[in-house]
Amino acid sequence: MHAILASPTIMQRPEFGMYAENTDAMDLFVLATLACLFLMFGFFAGCGWAIWRRTTKPEPHMQLIMELEEDEAATHQQSPTPKPADEPAPWERQSDWWKK
Repeated sequence: MHAILASPTIMQRPEFGMYAENTDAMDLFVLATLACLFLMFGFFAGCGWAIWRRTTKPEPHMQLIMELEEDEAATHQQSPTPKPADEPAPWERQSDWWKK
C-alpha cells in the first residue's frame, strides 16, 4: 500500500527547501507551455500532411489543369520555333524610342 501512494509525485510536496508558495503556478505554467508546444507541432504536422496529400492526390479539376499544362509544355519542347534575335516582337519599341 505504501508503494502505491509513493507513485503520484504531484501529490507529494518536498519537506524542506524545494517547495515555495508559487510552485503549483510554476508547474501549471510548464504544463501550459508544453501543451502549447505540442499544439504547434500538431498544427505544423497537419499542414504538412495536407500539403503532401494535395500534391499526391489532387482534386479532379486540378489534375486536369496539371495534365493540360504538361501536354502544352511537351508540345513546346518538341517543336520549338526560334525567332531571329534581330527581329523584335510586335509589342516591343525601338531601342532608341526615348531619344525622339
